[in-house]
Amino acid sequence: MKKLIFSLLLIGAIASSASAQLTPMKSQYFQNPYLVNPAMAGKDARTSVFANYANQWNKIEGSPVLMSFSASTPINDKASVGINIINDKAGLLARTQAMGTFAYRVPLDEENHNIRFGVSLSWRQDRFDVGTASGSGNADPALNKYNDKENYLDGNFGVSYQLKGFEAQFSYLNLNQNRSGRVSTVDYSTFYSSVSYLLPIDQLLSVKPLFAYRGIKGYKNMWDAAAEWKLAELAFYTMYHSNSSFTGGIGYDYRKSLNISVMYNSEPADIRGISGGIFDLAVGYKF
Repeated sequence: MKKLIFSLLLIGAIASSASAQLTPMKSQYFQNPYLVNPAMAGKDARTSVFANYANQWNKIEGSPVLMSFSASTPINDKASVGINIINDKAGLLARTQAMGTFAYRVPLDEENHNIRFGVSLSWRQDRFDVGTASGSGNADPALNKYNDKENYLDGNFGVSYQLKGFEAQFSYLNLNQNRSGRVSTVDYSTFYSSVSYLLPIDQLLSVKPLFAYRGIKGYKNMWDAAAEWKLAELAFYTMYHSNSSFTGGIGYDYRKSLNISVMYNSEPADIRGISGGIFDLAVGYKF
């Protein structure tokens, strides 16, 4: 029990300088931008489903594990809908969130020239594992009181602009700011923005550099410099993050339908050697 409590305290100390939101799911940058921007639901005009898994700080007992399932589909040539279910567990704290999305595309003067808007409404539940915390199963009344808190609604709003290979995104996240008195497994994201450009080199080879800038409640804003290198059905990912960590990964895109990617994010400089890195797996299919 003492070992468990120590691990939870260590996680809390690390979270103050490097919370899970400092290292979000890497598939949000290239494979599945719908994770962070509701405007990207149905972007490819195809029905798509994605499952994501991230295991963080694996050197620490009770380290964060994040899983999500998302799906989106166009309902006509301009409108799309999507769902996103997230389960986030760190130590004795767990968060479950279910989100529904509506996105709308406004075509401009060319086929690949458009603006997209999206809005999401979500239901969220935070829970504390009182049975494990008490050991005997007789939970402290204060812990039970935490679980008596009502579930609450939240929302996201996003926009994107595309002109041929150029794309810019901005999303305003977690619109419900009434979080006082709540304990969160992570500091939550406040906004996400990015610019990228697809550069075809020949019929098989292309590169897509991306720069992202994002906000986190209670922490300084972060930036990411990333690139997706594609060679036929293979993709290679390189990223540098402003917390002095690196990400590398590989992906496979089978007939532009089945997509599998695996990435590894190194430890941030200020906790290197303590927490362990982050393993990120994404599997998607486009119909």
